[in-house]
Amino acid sequence: MYYDYPEEEFYPESEYQEQIDALKEVIKSSVKSEILEEMNRLRAENEKLQGIKEHFEEVKKDYEKKKDECDRIIRNAEYNAKKMRLADLMKDHKVIKWKVSWEFVYGPKCDKCDSDRAIEIKLPSGKIVKDSCKCKTDSKRYYYPKRYVLSEFTDRYGDGKITAHYSEEGSKNDTYYELYSSTVCDKYTEDRKKEAIESLSDEVKSILFNEEEECQKVCDKLNEGLGNFLYKNNGESIKEYLKMAKRE
Repeated sequence: MYYDYPEEEFYPESEYQEQIDALKEVIKSSVKSEILEEMNRLRAENEKLQGIKEHFEEVKKDYEKKKDECDRIIRNAEYNAKKMRLADLMKDHKVIKWKVSWEFVYGPKCDKCDSDRAIEIKLPSGKIVKDSCKCKTDSKRYYYPKRYVLSEFTDRYGDGKITAHYSEEGSKNDTYYELYSSTVCDKYTEDRKKEAIESLSDEVKSILFNEEEECQKVCDKLNEGLGNFLYKNNGESIKEYLKMAKRE
C-alpha cells in the first residue's frame, strides 16, 4: 500500500529555513570579519608605506643637504689651497694697493663722563640714572688709507678676462678688481678715476691706489671740515688709534 505524505511532514519548513538563515549569518559574519581584517591589514600596510615614504623624503632631503655641505667644504678647501699657494709664491713679492676706508669720529671728550660719554644723575627720589653727557656729539667719518694685498687670480666668467682679488689685511672679505693687458688696475678708466678724485664723488671710495701717499691725499680732502671731530667715542685720538692698529 502506498501512502502519499506531504513533504513538509519530513522536512519541516520552519526548521530547515532556520538552519539556512543561521548558516547565512555565519557565512556573512565570517566574510565580514575577513573583509574587515583585510581592510585593517591594508590600512596598516598603507600607513606603514606612507611612513616609509615620508621617512624616505626626509632621508633624501638630509642626503641632499649633506651633499651640498660636502661640496661646499670641497670648494672652500680648493679655494683656500689656491690662496695658500699664491700666498706662498708671492710672500716675498706682495702686490700692495691702497683704498679709502673710514672710522666714526666725535668731538673732544670731557673727563666727567664714562667711556660711552654718559654721566650718572641722582633723581629727587634717590634713584640713579644715566644720561648723555654734554660732550656727546653726533658722529662724522674720518677717512684714511687701508692696505690691500693681492690674494687670488680667477677667470670668473670663463671669458678669458682675469680678475685679481685683493684682500683687506686682517679680513677674510675680498675686494675684486680686474686685470687688463697684464696690468693691475681698478674697474675705472684713468679718466673716470681722475674725475672721481677731483670731484671727490662716492666712486673715489672704491678706487685702488698704487701708493699710500696718493690715497692719503684723497683722504685729507675728504676729511676737510672735520674741525675738532678727531676722537673715538671713548675719547682716544683717532690718529693714535690708527697708529696702534697699524702696528698690530
